[in-house]
Amino acid sequence: MSREVYNLQNELAAGRTVIVFTTGTSMEPLLYDKRKKNATHVLVEPVTETLTEGDLPLVLLKDGRYMIHRIIRVMEEEGHIFYRTRGDNCIGSERVAKEDVLGVVTEIYRKKKTIKVTDRGYLLYVKFRVGTYGIRRALWKVKVLLAKMKRKLV
Repeated sequence: MSREVYNLQNELAAGRTVIVFTTGTSMEPLLYDKRKKNATHVLVEPVTETLTEGDLPLVLLKDGRYMIHRIIRVMEEEGHIFYRTRGDNCIGSERVAKEDVLGVVTEIYRKKKTIKVTDRGYLLYVKFRVGTYGIRRALWKVKVLLAKMKRKLV
């Protein structure tokens, strides 16, 4: 396990908040990669209760990396809580055990602005992003189909 993840895990387990830069493109257009000009960093607080749909958990993956994806469903199976999560820029989803959640994003910092997850504008964004998933998935399938047809023609 890398030192960064270990320190992050220890800080949150001790009840302290942390600020981390985001990487990757799975949560665009909300969160941007730290290597880009409009890099995003987030405030992560320790989890004190079961999270709900729309929350952004910081999850420790089995390979030692961590991930922030939006909760799209909360499930209970045989007395255990699981979350179905998906990146805002993703088509697929993943199943996450409650025990693998280190913390939850409560503020987003980008372009010299602070976005709190309780802000009305942010909540509208979440509703729109989750609500338009079916349309985005259909468009992605059309894009893949067109790409296959193009390859066959060339």
